[in-house]
Parts: sequence; structure tokens; C-alpha cells
Amino acid sequence: MEKTIEIPSEYSRLFDSDWREAAVYGGRFSLKSHTVARVLLIRARMSKIRVACFREFQNSIADSSYQLLADLIKLYELKDFQLTNNSIVNTQNGSDFLFKGLWNNEQSIKSIEGIDIAWVEEAQTVSETSLEVLTPTVRKDGSQIIYTYNRLLEEDPVHKRLILEGRPNTLVINVNYDIAIKYGMMPKVIRKEVEDDKEKRPALYKHKWLGEPFSSERRIFKDWALIDDLPHEAKLVRYGLDFGYSNDPTAIVAVYTYNGGYILDEVCYQKGLSNKQIADVLQNQEYKALVIADSSEPKSIDEVRSYGVLIQPAIKGPGSINKGIQFVQAQRISVTKRSSNLWKEYKNYLWEIDKNGKILNVAEDVWNHAMDCCRYALEKNLEPMAAPTFTPQSSMAYRRLTPKPGGMV
Repeated sequence: MEKTIEIPSEYSRLFDSDWREAAVYGGRFSLKSHTVARVLLIRARMSKIRVACFREFQNSIADSSYQLLADLIKLYELKDFQLTNNSIVNTQNGSDFLFKGLWNNEQSIKSIEGIDIAWVEEAQTVSETSLEVLTPTVRKDGSQIIYTYNRLLEEDPVHKRLILEGRPNTLVINVNYDIAIKYGMMPKVIRKEVEDDKEKRPALYKHKWLGEPFSSERRIFKDWALIDDLPHEAKLVRYGLDFGYSNDPTAIVAVYTYNGGYILDEVCYQKGLSNKQIADVLQNQEYKALVIADSSEPKSIDEVRSYGVLIQPAIKGPGSINKGIQFVQAQRISVTKRSSNLWKEYKNYLWEIDKNGKILNVAEDVWNHAMDCCRYALEKNLEPMAAPTFTPQSSMAYRRLTPKPGGMV
């Protein structure tokens, strides 16, 4: 026997058809994602619809809302849904769920036909460009778009579009953790965390639990440009390497000089890589250059070097992080569009704040794997450059005529 699916009354308007876009936002534990997922499953059983689930960054189905929907289908024993490797289908009426990343995926998004409802998760990370691609794609008569998000910065494009500027027929649902308390869905351990943050860390409490945005002044890097691809004349000068394994990804970023500035291109961003696999990634690049790596792992550097990679430790010491940040801040930086993880870190790399919200001159120790790569490689340019390394296959070690796509190994 199927279990009853309960929907808080604050979300009941999501079943109506008189709105075009819905902004569902607020702090953590406001039940946004779980409730929207439940609503969509119910609507997909009521009539045949096509639901497209989007995120800005989706390198695989594991990065999507697929697992949340699958877990709810199992929890409520909804036997009329069939799960495939990359979609969910209702076997009774033909409703289906698709999952796509918006970032650098314009043609694939435009090719999707017949979307009835689009759900954009983590919409605070969605760029203006992605919004401009998405909204005309969801063009079927009566189609709707739901955005769920926790505000990150004051200038988040989705909040600017839906709330600050406003759009016709927009539904606004602003909720916080008190809704979970109201319906008895707040675990005691989470409630204690909320109360502790409220008492001891009021600035964090306002952002984390009340959904208030951070000031844009907290962003460490600004005004970087996105470019479609590497120009023919760009010259490879360094690779930056930040080691990771179980909890953190190994990040590798290629650094090019071009027209008085630097271009960053993501090569790798992946968990679970051994040092041998890291060396293979570097050795398999079409052109070689000096690798500047996290100096806190000398054994890893030595092992990677043993596989024939030209690698040196990064500069570290008192004040080295801020010194490197200041150097990067002074440069003109561009990023290739395929560098999705790098760009996501750039948008989320912030200065710490104290309990009262005062910005400190200390970088948060999150969203910094690719950022550290950039700092390692660029700061090394303060010193005389090592001689370029040439391969037997090519004498053009600094030129990359046909760039390989960056990203996952």
C-alpha cells in the first residue's frame, strides 16, 4: 500500500497553472528541494507531462536531482515509475523526467522538445547566459519553470530576474527553517545547530538559516572573463596542481599567456585519483610545461616526479596565501567555458567573516581546489621561468593548436 505524500500548505500553489515562473527560495532546511520533488512526482501521476530537471553544473547524472526523486519513489513505493540510467518514466501515462546541465550546453538544451515543467535546482549558481538560453526553450503553451535556491550573493542573476526586476506571472515562495519546525520535520540535532548558530554566529545564522545573501565585497576574485576556447596564439606556461583523494578532488589547471593576460583552462577535477593516475593525466596532455603543486604533499610530488613529470612545489609560508591572492587579483584573467568546476569555485571563493559579519582578510577554506591551482601556477611567474620542456612528438611545447576538452579524466 502506497504511503501518503504530504505537502506543506505553503507550497500548495505549485499545483496551480496560473503562473509562469516560480521563485522558491530561503535558508537551509526549508524543505524546498524535497517538497518540489514531491510536487513534481504527484503532477507526473495526475497527467502526462515532461519534466526537465536542470542544474548549472552537471557532469554526470550523479550531480542532478535524479537521486532525490529516485529515493522518494522508493520511500513512497510509487511502483508506476521506472528508473533508467538517465531518466525516470511513469509507465501508466508516459510522464518522463530528463536531467541536464545548463553550463556550456546550449545546443543540447535547445533541442529538448515539449517541456511542461522545468525545475532548476541550486539556481543561485545559474548564470545570466544560462537563463537566457533556458527561458525561451521552455516554450510550450502553459509551461512553467520552478527555481529553487538559497541566495548566495546580492547579485545572483536568478533573484535579480525574478524578485528585484520581476517577471509577469511570477509565483514567489520565500520559506525558512521554521516551516520544518511547524510540520514536525526538523531533527533535534539540526535544531540545536540552528540555535547554536543564532547565539554564537549571528552573521552565519542570517545567511545559512534565514537565506540572507552575502555582500559582493566578500568575493575574492572579480571581473574574470569567459571565453569560448583557447586562441590559436595562446602560449602554455604552467600547470597548477592541487592534490585530493577521498573527500576533495584533485584539480589541475593549465595556465596560458595571451595578449597581456592569462587564460585558465581546467584539465582535471576528480576524486579518487592515485599519484600514478595524476601523472598519467599530465603526461597525456598534448603539450608539456612545468607543474607547480601543493607543497604540503612532498611525498606525492616525489612520486609524480618519478613518473617523468617536471614538477616543483608551490611557494608556501607565512602570508603566502594572501600574497598569491593579491598577485592573481592584479592580473587580467580569462577562463575557458569548458572549465565548469573552476568557474564554480571562482563564483564561490569568499573571504571569511566573523560572528558579527565583519569581512576578514582570510580566505575561506572551501571552494579553493582549482583556485589554489591558479594561485600556485601564477605566483610562480614572479620568479624566473624554468626552461620549457619539449616532447619528442612536438617542438611546439608552448602552443596548443587543437585544444583537448578539459574536465573529467
